[in-house]
Amino acid sequence: MMGWKRLNWIDNLRGLGMILVVWAHMNIPFALETIIYSFHMPLFFFISGYLYKKNNATFKEVLTKKATGLLIPYFFFATLSLPFGIAISIFRGESWSIMGSFMNYFYLDGSVGWNSPIWFLIVLFLIEISYFLIDRIKGYNSMFIVLCFVIGYVFSNTRMEFPLGLNIVFYGLVFYYIGQVLNVNNILGWLFVNKFRVMATLVLCIGLNVLFGFVLNSRVSIYHNELGNYLWFYIAAISACLALFILFKGSPSYRILTFIGTNSIVIMSTHYFFKYGFDVADSFVTYGLLTQERSLWISIMETVFILICSIPLIYLYNKYFFVFLSKKRKKSAIRSPTV
Repeated sequence: MMGWKRLNWIDNLRGLGMILVVWAHMNIPFALETIIYSFHMPLFFFISGYLYKKNNATFKEVLTKKATGLLIPYFFFATLSLPFGIAISIFRGESWSIMGSFMNYFYLDGSVGWNSPIWFLIVLFLIEISYFLIDRIKGYNSMFIVLCFVIGYVFSNTRMEFPLGLNIVFYGLVFYYIGQVLNVNNILGWLFVNKFRVMATLVLCIGLNVLFGFVLNSRVSIYHNELGNYLWFYIAAISACLALFILFKGSPSYRILTFIGTNSIVIMSTHYFFKYGFDVADSFVTYGLLTQERSLWISIMETVFILICSIPLIYLYNKYFFVFLSKKRKKSAIRSPTV
């Protein structure tokens, strides 16, 4: 098995992205929410594409590796979420059914239930596997990405939420490909040759994101297939992702961001437990304080609280569940070498 060195600045960037995901779910002011939603999920697809490496692995090996890293955690957290989802429905006086829970559990009706952020794990799995296959068709990968862009446009016009997030897969493949192009062509290296080039690109990208992501377009939601103007959505997301890549490529590493970035799956998959916990606390203790409409400071305090409380969950996950996955990987490696 070939070693792979982690890029601290990428972990830092992923860490910031994870903070923005949590913060954006805490009922933040509308303007901030609109800006963050314009790029925060495409950023993760960008990062994954940037890290993509061509290799000689077989489809079975890639499928096993990605399923272990993404699908197994998805079903672990989906199973953990299921009884809480039923309890939430009962607490709110809402109806629930076994069939509805089954559909949510397997992401078959365009929803993964109350713990909605875990949709990302299945969608990224499908994107990784799809791009592996696309990249094997030499000379035609760019053509397939253009096709994904066109199909994505058709999906976006339906405003429907598709099973397994298939519409998001097509959007994500475009961002994934651009992230890979950014790496393969060393575009960041070309930019950093000249300070003026870096600053001009950075200012331009930030301006484009504000213009197309906030001024011209409405608040978007990839999960709910609400993209507003399809072209404006892509311009805003790509420009913001490039700006963040530039900022973090030339910045020092921060341990707190590295920690969050390397443990982003746990934080992404558990922060809604705290979010709904705030709702329950508001009903019996704080009487509306924690769910104040669009409160900047309360949203910041809630985000910090969640990140701190995630530390023991990360510890437990890494000590027990992740070790279990590592043992599975080692057994797989003994049977058949992987990359």
